[in-house]
Amino acid sequence: MLQNKSVLITGATGSIGSAITEEILKYNCKVVRAMSNDEDGIYNLSESLTRKNVSFNINMSKNKIRYLVGDIRDLKRCKQICQNIDIVIHAAAMKHVPVCEYNPEEARKTNLVGTKNMIRAAINCKVSKFLFISTDKVVNPSSWMGKTKLEAENVVLNSNLIKKNNKTIFSVIRFGNVIGSRGSVLPKFLTQIKLNQNLSVTDKKITRFFTTINLAVKGVLDAITIMKGGEKFIIHNMLSLNIYDLAKSLKKHFRYNKKIIITGLRDGEKLYEELASSDEMRNYKIKKNLIIILNKKQNLSKIKSSKTKKYFLNSRSAKLLKDNLILKFLKKSQLLQ
Repeated sequence: MLQNKSVLITGATGSIGSAITEEILKYNCKVVRAMSNDEDGIYNLSESLTRKNVSFNINMSKNKIRYLVGDIRDLKRCKQICQNIDIVIHAAAMKHVPVCEYNPEEARKTNLVGTKNMIRAAINCKVSKFLFISTDKVVNPSSWMGKTKLEAENVVLNSNLIKKNNKTIFSVIRFGNVIGSRGSVLPKFLTQIKLNQNLSVTDKKITRFFTTINLAVKGVLDAITIMKGGEKFIIHNMLSLNIYDLAKSLKKHFRYNKKIIITGLRDGEKLYEELASSDEMRNYKIKKNLIIILNKKQNLSKIKSSKTKKYFLNSRSAKLLKDNLILKFLKKSQLLQ
C-alpha cells in the first residue's frame, strides 16, 4: 500500500502525527513529508527520528523525509506541500476542549477552514487518498472542539461528491483519547505526583474511551489500506476508564498520600463520550480491527449485535477497567514502570 508512495502527514509534531510519521518511515515509501506550524516541534521530531535511526537501525534514510513548516490555514502553502503527493493523513487540529472553548474562532479556522484548505489542495494536486483524523467528541458535540471537528468530518466526506474531484477519495477515522499522549490526563496526573500535588479530577463519574498510540497508528494504516471513500472508521475494542478510578490506581501504584480533589466539569466537557450515534450504527461492518460505518450508497453486509452497539455508543455503558486491570493496562502499554 505504501510501496513507492509519497505521503504527507499534517500535524506531524503532535503525539499521533509523530508516531504515524515514524511508523510510515519503516516502509518503502518514495517520500514522507512531515508538516507542522510548530518550528520547535519540527526540529525536535527531526532530532528524535535521527537518534532512533542511529540507535535502532530503522530504515529511515535521510532522502525519504522532508520536514516542512507550514500552516493549514494557508491555502497556498497547502497546495505547495501537496504537490506530487499520493496519500494525505490530516492530523493537524486544535484538540484541547478548554482552549477551543476560550478561542472558538481560532478553533474554527484551524479545524474547519484548515481542513477545507487541505481538501482543496488534495483535489488540486490529484492526491489519491485523504484520511481525516477525527475524535469521539464529534458525536452529539457539546464543545467547540467537537462542533468544529464534526463540521470538518462532514466536509471531508462530502468531498467525495465534488464534481471537479475525479481522483481523490476521502474517509474519516475517529479516536477516543490516546492514553499517554501530550496534554492528556495521564501525563497530567504523573506531573502532579512528581510535584507532590493533589490529583485533580473534574467529576467522580467522568468516563472516557482510551486507545494506545500503537493501536491508533495501526488503525490509521489499516484504514488507508481498505478505504474506498466515504467511510467513518473507529478503532475496535477501545477501553473505557473512569478517570477517578485511574487517579485511585495511580495513588495505589505510587503509594501516594495526597488527595484526589473534584474541580467540576469545564466548559464544553461531557461526563461520557460516544463513538458513534445510533443512526450511524445502522450500517456498519468490522474489518481489520476497525468498525467501519458505511455511507448510504455502500451496500455491504451488516453485522447486527446489540452488545456491540451498546459498547460503541458511549463510554458509560461500556465495561470499565477497574483497579489492578488499569495498572496492568498502563504497564503493558509501557506507560508505567
